[in-house]
Amino acid sequence: MSYRITKAALQERFEQYASALDRLDMIPEGYRVVLQHGSNSNGIAYRAWLTGVRIWNEETQWYDFPNGSGVSAPPTGDDFLGLTKAEAHEKLTAITRTLWEVARHQGR
Repeated sequence: MSYRITKAALQERFEQYASALDRLDMIPEGYRVVLQHGSNSNGIAYRAWLTGVRIWNEETQWYDFPNGSGVSAPPTGDDFLGLTKAEAHEKLTAITRTLWEVARHQGR
């Protein structure tokens, strides 16, 4: 079955994924999960990253990343979501459903 996923639908699914991670306390304090949009025609994959939260530093009048500004794999493991929006949506759906089941079994 072929279906078209919009950017908004993918973003909504990603927000559900991030919310499930947060609900299970899987995102360390001072970090956040971000979605990297891909491009199938350019060979750029959709990925989920874990990165530090930027915080305003009054002394330097600039943003600092006390937990690092680099990116690393998300708490669920592999960061690769697919080469198309549909693949990324499908993978995020599967991971999110698993996280919801874990939360249900833990009574969260």
